[in-house]
Amino acid sequence: MKKLSLISLLAALAGCGNYFSVRVPYQVPDMPGAAAAGSALSALYVTVKTGPAPEENALGALAAALANKSGPDFRPAELARRAARALTRPGSSVCAWRVDKSGAADAFIPLIKPAGLLALTANRPSVSSKKEERASVYYDKKKQKQTVKNKVWVYSASMYAEIKLYSWPGAELLDSWSDNFSYSEDRLDDSKDAGDWYADAEGKLFGAVTARLVARYAGRPVDRFRPVFRKKGDKESEEAGRLAQRNSWEKAEEIWLRRDEAAGGWRDSLGLAVAAELKKNYSAAGAYYRRAQERSAGDKEAAPVRWGEIYRDLELVSSTRAAGGCDGGWFGERTAVLPFSDETASVDGPPLVRQLVYESLKAGGYNLVPLEETDEILRRRGFSDGGQLGAAKPQELAAWLGAQRLVYCNVTDFGEIMAGVYNRRMVKGSVRVWEAAGPEISFEESVVKIKTPKSFAGGMFSQLAKGLVERIKNKPLAFETGLFSQQVTENLPNSVKR
Repeated sequence: MKKLSLISLLAALAGCGNYFSVRVPYQVPDMPGAAAAGSALSALYVTVKTGPAPEENALGALAAALANKSGPDFRPAELARRAARALTRPGSSVCAWRVDKSGAADAFIPLIKPAGLLALTANRPSVSSKKEERASVYYDKKKQKQTVKNKVWVYSASMYAEIKLYSWPGAELLDSWSDNFSYSEDRLDDSKDAGDWYADAEGKLFGAVTARLVARYAGRPVDRFRPVFRKKGDKESEEAGRLAQRNSWEKAEEIWLRRDEAAGGWRDSLGLAVAAELKKNYSAAGAYYRRAQERSAGDKEAAPVRWGEIYRDLELVSSTRAAGGCDGGWFGERTAVLPFSDETASVDGPPLVRQLVYESLKAGGYNLVPLEETDEILRRRGFSDGGQLGAAKPQELAAWLGAQRLVYCNVTDFGEIMAGVYNRRMVKGSVRVWEAAGPEISFEESVVKIKTPKSFAGGMFSQLAKGLVERIKNKPLAFETGLFSQQVTENLPNSVKR
């Protein structure tokens, strides 16, 4: 065993000098009954539930834009991604995350096969900026108390969220709580729009959420101190204690193991237990601790040993390491993104949507059939357009492509309306996911962006220039299309690597 100088820290001699304490670091969750939830936490599926963005009509969107009250751009996928990353650590593990906008039963759970489901329901954040007067006190050179009043603008964002942890497949509710998370910042002026401020501060608001999730489920650092005893007058026992105190654990273990096998005393079993716990061999540590407790019965010298705390810690770490599913089968299935059908007049738009959806799915951890390969195979079968795919059964398409999953999309809106001080850019579509071994899933997504420049001439020039650049690059509505592709992907399970 290597020297554990960073793991074992010698404390001051305690009691009558027959033992010393060794520091053993742990991650202890704040969640009540954490040990019972250990299996669920070992393979989590994280979902962020939020309602879809309200559909914008032209008049309402224009009025909101002119009044500068369109509200902040809330990114539930970013919250889900951050939560998944934060909980992938010792004490918990996440195998997939997604954004749930439907409110219906999650059809992906039986396909992913997690050990636990962490469902976070979040309201759209409220953002505000208001002026406040602050007073500061100082003493001048004459030691006279002076008060100075300053005006500050307080920008703040708050979000109410409910969190529930379930075991799976039993769907037993293991934990339920809610809180109002917030972040605020003082600024010297109100030159920044509250929505723009929130865009910069959103990560800090989400950080407040993930910090609570980590403390409750993955745990916070806690030091445990385990005693190692030496028997007075027993040269071997004293030598083993000295070796352990000097971090020569391997040599100490040799002595304890030989004596323990020869029906030695409880001190030898306890020393072996502490050594195994430091090596994170928790099953062996538990067996040695139980043997030490049995052998120490009636010995007052063993009073400093906190048996209950030891067994609770071992139960916790053992439960969090239980295997619980999420074997990666969902992401391992070969997935084909089929040519998109469309109901628009745009030639370049739908192919760009498809390309970006493909790239977004690839970043989400999917095993994809290359687009060129998909198109070539379908052309050989007489299919050159997404609108033609209805003539073939999904099973046939999957067999031709060697895929277990097909992604269909119909782009229903793709365009821009420019009217001087009014600029509306929109991408809409419906998505259908066919599974060879599961239910068919469908949903709709839309991105609508309204801008109202301050001047007619400036607005027209800006819109025309932006449109010209996009046409030159053959990437119309590039920003909105990229956002649409991300929103499509967030409806599906994503790997934590994303």
